[in-house]
Amino acid sequence: MMRSAAIFLLAGILLMTVPVRAETVTIATGEFPPWTTDTARHGGFINRVVSAAFARKGIDAKFSYMPWKRAEVETKVGRYDASSFWFASQALENDFVPSQPISHHQEVFFHLKSKPFPHWQTLSDLGGVKFGATLGYTYTAEFWELAKTGQLNVEVAARDLLNLKKVAVGRIDAFPMDEISGWMLLSNAKFFLPGIKELFATERRPLRTTPAYLLFPAHRPRTAYLAAKFNAGLLELKNDGTYDRFFQEMISGVY
Repeated sequence: MMRSAAIFLLAGILLMTVPVRAETVTIATGEFPPWTTDTARHGGFINRVVSAAFARKGIDAKFSYMPWKRAEVETKVGRYDASSFWFASQALENDFVPSQPISHHQEVFFHLKSKPFPHWQTLSDLGGVKFGATLGYTYTAEFWELAKTGQLNVEVAARDLLNLKKVAVGRIDAFPMDEISGWMLLSNAKFFLPGIKELFATERRPLRTTPAYLLFPAHRPRTAYLAAKFNAGLLELKNDGTYDRFFQEMISGVY
């Protein structure tokens, strides 16, 4: 009897020392510093928030970095549990379930001071401007429709950095981009010579102001469960001040 009790006690001790494997969520993401990036601490502000929100609910977030269009397609077909992160778009909402808003962004037109941006009321007024755009980005439905019909002159490139460089050398006139991200890239000495930033300006009127979301693939078994967990964790981060602290650290250059 004593031997049996000892065996059960030993088994209990061994079970207590075996680590419990955390539940995992796989997330397709891309490069959009300082919001999401594989080259900075915490993966950028958004991915830090996403990771922390899931962690509050005992879920470990695993990020895979790739081109944005690939992230959209592979998440849509269920190779990933979610994609971080996307601006509002009716086209995306047809295939994905959005989280509660993670952040809010202002997309503005970057241009050279030497090429003042024309006065405009609607995008159709800007037919004389040669725009850059980044492959896989949503912008607005109107922007892409006018580009498709030739009413806007839009040249697509693979990355934001390429578009800003094209503005700098005069190959395009303007490029719509998140305001914080654009100025951050222009300030990066790895990409631009000192003083280049001072040649740029932004159009006061934005292309749009939009919330951003974590997207979950529609019709996947875990989507409702993971979305609920994330939204609950995100609310906790906002309520206890963690979200605001993360944001201020981004503004101060932590990412």
